[in-house]
Amino acid sequence: MKPALKALSELIAKANDRFYAKHPKVHTVMGIMDKALRNQGVAADAITLDCSALDRKIVFLLPDSSPDRFTVAIGNKAGDIHSSSEHDRPELTVSQIVSLLETHLLSDNA
Repeated sequence: MKPALKALSELIAKANDRFYAKHPKVHTVMGIMDKALRNQGVAADAITLDCSALDRKIVFLLPDSSPDRFTVAIGNKAGDIHSSSEHDRPELTVSQIVSLLETHLLSDNA
């Protein structure tokens, strides 16, 4: 596993644990895509957080072309993307990820 993917996955796992401690009725599943995208011709790794019960998904995409940046895509399990934004990886915190989870998974408008 590449260092950037490992570091981000550990940060997201901590945030997911903190989110679950605050909201134990909202179950998420974390996935790491370090080969699947490459097998499809996409030069990137990704971390997914799925909430099947709510049909919501958050994807953190780490393109090889921008090792210090990543994209957050918000959508559903079918792959529909509702919004996306780019961020600097070194500046991301556990609290910011928890806030993102709360906004996307707990909001009626998500």
